[in-house]
Amino acid sequence: MKKYYQSLLLFAITSLMILSSKSSISGVSIISSEANTSIIEEVEVNSQTFNYSSDSSLDVSLEIQHTSEDISINDNYFTSSNLTSTSPSVPTYEGKKVKVYLNPSVQVNNLYVNNLGTEAGNMNDICEYMVEELKNVEFISLKYNLRYLSLANSIKESNDFNADIHLALHSNAGGGQGSEIYTSNDTHFATYIYEKYTSQIGNFKKRGVKINNTFYEIKNSKAKNRALIELLFHDNVNEATFIVNNKKKIAKILSNAIITYIQEFYFNIY
Repeated sequence: MKKYYQSLLLFAITSLMILSSKSSISGVSIISSEANTSIIEEVEVNSQTFNYSSDSSLDVSLEIQHTSEDISINDNYFTSSNLTSTSPSVPTYEGKKVKVYLNPSVQVNNLYVNNLGTEAGNMNDICEYMVEELKNVEFISLKYNLRYLSLANSIKESNDFNADIHLALHSNAGGGQGSEIYTSNDTHFATYIYEKYTSQIGNFKKRGVKINNTFYEIKNSKAKNRALIELLFHDNVNEATFIVNNKKKIAKILSNAIITYIQEFYFNIY
């Protein structure tokens, strides 16, 4: 009969724990000594006090302890590891790596307005910042052209690397405004990167995602996910100044976009 009441008491405690499962259990203690009359006991669960009565003459000493790892119930008769508090698991990538190739402009003769540098110089600066953001990401294998390789040689390097993602970095010219991104018929990657980028750089014109299979880089890259982004117009004072003054910001936006794209569409982590 004694074990029957103990089981009943444990069932009641477990029920309280289930009712409060949306928050962690800070501590539960129940101590009752031998008695022949009704006893009012206090049970504290999640900083709330619950009362219960017992008419039994049980000699029970129960202690429930909670850590970030488990909950254990101990008395002289019963120990359980079945009642477990778990936190969301940290994603593991099991050594899988997605190959990313960054290819900044090497157009040294494309001058920024107001002597703000060249397209090649500024895009290489942004690429360097992106390398710092991406080089230690556990699921990325990174290669980049910071040696001013010609377009043909950098595309060959990307293809020899078997890049999964190929991103070319450019700024635009010709008297226009805003940003745009070029890609092949598969626009998924380009659209994702472009939306992340344009949503965080401010109120600049969005020229959109454009398919252009005649661009050498788009035509000859074998990467499934390939795009050439024109960040803004470097012959527009406001836009050229923004690029020069926000290289780290631009690099971080693009890097984070690549990271989240890989997590979502390669590893299905949302």
